[in-house]
Amino acid sequence: MSISNLEEKRQRVIKTIQRETVDKPPFLLAADGYFPYYAGVEKSEVTTYEKAVEIVTKVSEDLQYDTTYFPFMPANLMVSPMLQLLGGGCHVVKDFSKQIYPEKVTIMQPDEYPELIKNPSKYLLDKALPRRLDLLGDITDEEKTNRIMGTLGEMQKVGQYYQGIEEAGSLNMMASAWLSPVDYILDFLRDFSGIMSDIKRTPELVRDAGLAILEELKPAIKSMAKPATQDKAVFMPMHTPAYLRPKDFEKVYWPSYKATVEYLTDCGFNVACYFEKKYGHLFDYLQDLPKQGVIGLFQEDDIRMTKEKLGKTMAVAGGLSTTLLEFGTKEECLDQVKGLIDDLCPGGGYFIAPDMPMMFPVDGKPENLKAVADYIRDYRL
Repeated sequence: MSISNLEEKRQRVIKTIQRETVDKPPFLLAADGYFPYYAGVEKSEVTTYEKAVEIVTKVSEDLQYDTTYFPFMPANLMVSPMLQLLGGGCHVVKDFSKQIYPEKVTIMQPDEYPELIKNPSKYLLDKALPRRLDLLGDITDEEKTNRIMGTLGEMQKVGQYYQGIEEAGSLNMMASAWLSPVDYILDFLRDFSGIMSDIKRTPELVRDAGLAILEELKPAIKSMAKPATQDKAVFMPMHTPAYLRPKDFEKVYWPSYKATVEYLTDCGFNVACYFEKKYGHLFDYLQDLPKQGVIGLFQEDDIRMTKEKLGKTMAVAGGLSTTLLEFGTKEECLDQVKGLIDDLCPGGGYFIAPDMPMMFPVDGKPENLKAVADYIRDYRL
């Protein structure tokens, strides 16, 4: 891919994030595990980062998407070595996918919220991490240091991989990943049933814990290297809100979530919020997010209504049905993308994107995805 073509894509992405008019519909592909399938490569053959770059390059050249927030992330290379160094955790890599051990997810007891709120770092280092990882367990300080340094080395390899796929012509919107504070509690400390029980019984403690975690993380946010260009964003998957009633969302989740997005944008970052499942019942709150620097990636909400309600607050992405890509005809897929372009692209602020990250072969027929990508590539607004 020529440098000029790559820069055209970069500028198209930046303008869409800023909700400006662009020359053609921007295609934001999220395909992770689908990349090898599309390229005709078995995942078991991906044993080096060089092979992964080769796969991403092939798919990028064929589909000519503008950017992606889920490039191919080979779990056997990215996740497994770090988990081994850290001594395990709640995930294990098996058959190139992440499997969860439910019995290891509940790390914090409900009566420990005051400790977490008082000093999040101390609580995590003294109690939570030793329960989760052997790293801080009964091993020597020298071994702890060696493991930590080894983990940093593995993370550096991941960064070099992302740099490599960009140099090969595939833009990656995701500069880093971050969680809203209450989702930290869900994912790493209390699991789903635990956090839902806590929200019902002690909502103020969950809220205050979220705010305390944010304050603890602010120095880390500020120290993150700013993206080289404004086509990058901090990726924020959101796990809890879709299951909350509006009044519980407002009381428990919204305070630390809104403050996190505001702090990130104040620090100069774009934020790509991944709204998992349905969020229509929370749109009134989302309208109060910062008016610049936010991208909303939507799964199940009606994308036309979403842009109508939130298009003055954030750039919106989604709408391309992976179910239709798998089970529909080529003509049906093209009819859908034509409708998305006609209804949502005028005025800017819309990325054509799959409604779900494409992870497996059942997420779309290659010939349908290719037809859609070719149509988007050749269309001019």
